[in-house]
Amino acid sequence: MSQKLSLKPVVRSGNGEASEPEPTTLYEVDGLPDTRKISIRNVQAATQQTIWQIGAHAKGYNTRWTGAFETAGEALAQLQEQIDSADEETVDLAQ
Repeated sequence: MSQKLSLKPVVRSGNGEASEPEPTTLYEVDGLPDTRKISIRNVQAATQQTIWQIGAHAKGYNTRWTGAFETAGEALAQLQEQIDSADEETVDLAQ
């Protein structure tokens, strides 16, 4: 059974321009089991090309951030693909 993931904005970074919307710099990934917490963040300054990374959080451990995606959507798609692949492997093992 595959989970449908989505992005929930958590942190926005203002650029000082009132006419422009503040860009989101950190998202939580929705659609995961309650026992899992994963975030996607932009590690570049607002004036630079974005680089998005995926980080899985576990109590008592430092978050290990991985990846270098151009958009948060690309990072989410990669994460969705990994979860879907793991689900397929589980089904294959059960057969």
